[in-house]
Amino acid sequence: MRLPFAILLCLIPGAVTALAQDASTATADVDRYPLYVLAVGIVAVLGLIIGLRLNAFLALIISAILVSLMVVGEEGFQMEEAGTRMGAVVTAFGNSAGGIGIVIAMAAIIGKCMLDSGAADRIVRTAIGITGVSKASIGLMASGFILAVPVFFDTVFYLLVPLARSLFRQTSRNYLRYLMAIATGGAITHTLVPPTPGPLLVSANLGVEIGTMMWVGTLVAIPAAIMGLLFSIVVDRIMPVPMRPLGPGEEKHARLEDDQLPGLWLALLPIILPVVLIGMGTLADTVADKEDRARFVAEDLVDPAAWRTELRAAQQAPEASPAGRLLASDTLDAAGRELLTAEGPVDAAERQRIVAVLNEALLAKDFYDETAFLGVPISPVAKRLLDRDQVRLKPVLRRRMNRVLMEDAFGQHIRPHVWDTPRRRLANQLSLWSNANFALLLAALASIATLKVVRSLTLKDLGVEIEEALMSGGMIILITAAGGAFGAMLQDADVGGTIQRLFAGSRGGGLTLLLLSFAIAAVLKVAQGSSTVSMIVASGMIAGIVSGQSLGFHPVYLATAVGSGSLMGSWMNDSGFWVFAKMGGLTESEALRSWTLLLAVLSVTGLVATVLLSQLMPLAG
Repeated sequence: MRLPFAILLCLIPGAVTALAQDASTATADVDRYPLYVLAVGIVAVLGLIIGLRLNAFLALIISAILVSLMVVGEEGFQMEEAGTRMGAVVTAFGNSAGGIGIVIAMAAIIGKCMLDSGAADRIVRTAIGITGVSKASIGLMASGFILAVPVFFDTVFYLLVPLARSLFRQTSRNYLRYLMAIATGGAITHTLVPPTPGPLLVSANLGVEIGTMMWVGTLVAIPAAIMGLLFSIVVDRIMPVPMRPLGPGEEKHARLEDDQLPGLWLALLPIILPVVLIGMGTLADTVADKEDRARFVAEDLVDPAAWRTELRAAQQAPEASPAGRLLASDTLDAAGRELLTAEGPVDAAERQRIVAVLNEALLAKDFYDETAFLGVPISPVAKRLLDRDQVRLKPVLRRRMNRVLMEDAFGQHIRPHVWDTPRRRLANQLSLWSNANFALLLAALASIATLKVVRSLTLKDLGVEIEEALMSGGMIILITAAGGAFGAMLQDADVGGTIQRLFAGSRGGGLTLLLLSFAIAAVLKVAQGSSTVSMIVASGMIAGIVSGQSLGFHPVYLATAVGSGSLMGSWMNDSGFWVFAKMGGLTESEALRSWTLLLAVLSVTGLVATVLLSQLMPLAG
């Protein structure tokens, strides 16, 4: 089996050059070229890892470099730019490592310390005493289901894996079922229930109230979670997976008797502490965001008639000034532009209509342009927000960014808004404590202290234990960051943009749009690996497609269709794939046959539940 893969991989460099030349010379194929890049990337990753048994880190880095060299500009493939493309891979790798490095390192420490100190054993023995062995996987699934609402999936999985490993030590069976149960609960709410960022941004793009998204998303998630748990039982019976050591020192400590184990609350501390801290921060942010202080009110307009005069003058050069950028925004229709540039006095009713139009403009993704804002002093707040990932920027922060930019450009016409309310200050004060890196650091320190006390370790021996944990976590960091770099290179190749253009002209009735929403999110997930990004992009596209159409049901079902689709097709370019595989001790082939298929089951079940609910409970006004 390895020889065909070797021959295939030897042909890839030639294919890179040929396809790059094809992209620069054949205009008819330009739109298809990113799909060729995606195909080569998939073949390279699967061929290197499964065919040649190459280490996943090396395979992903090599594939990322191949894909990056296939990225072409308007002038086609330029060999002298190869060094720059390698720099892009390094930058993407660093960004990915920066996002997950500390979290994974702390999670590795927590996992080892909880296992060695007996904390995981204490939790599992207590749970088994309450539910029994047969229902242990239900408890793990329910824990993941609930914890993933305020906490990212990766963090939930890190926290619960020690329990799955300890449970296997107690039962000597069903290890894969326990892992998949955790993944089932965590993955489904991660994509369907706010305030997790993905569902939050999807609901904003589609104009769905957060409360509606929460309870309908939960209704869709419940049958999907049940089906995922049943599928986990089947897979565990078909392909049972042994629990493998994650590090060189995992099995060196003797088992503890029940009276030697730490108390239940002390054992739970490394799990409860980060969940409570992150949950408090999420709740405080959500409450503060509800104030939405950047929105315009009538009193914010100092002299709307004078501002209209300035906007009318900008109509002659729409791209050369902030006023022109405002009028050219995609968020404004012809009636809105006419309202902002009308002549005559402004009464109270007219002022309210202007405010409504401006609040729509605050969500514009194209308001800022460096050339248009030349000579305008940009506030530090706006600069910080402009430097953030614009795809993942929450609507409330986008409104604040554009509001500050408008105040910078039109200060004489707009009163400054007050952002730092008591609720916002509380959210800011909790920002350090609720940061996942800091919260897991505190949890790691708690687990280290428990290990030292229970095992009566010297500081030197404790240092050795921590070093062993970090050695196992280091490989996970490398592989996950390499997967992030590979996904980033696919984004640079405009794979996502090509997929958007393929679906851009689609239309249809209600059920057709549900299927289309699902399909767009699924294809984007396969292409670039991030569920959150696929949800944001897909929901933005669907929002444009459904504008003005009669659905026959509430748009929340479009949101749950997008969320369900974003689970489909998780493979080597998805960080969740590597978290599941490496923290669980699975091979890449085992992860493809368990994790990837599990998420496909969750995805399809979510779609079926969405379709059924949209017909049985349309919620249409």
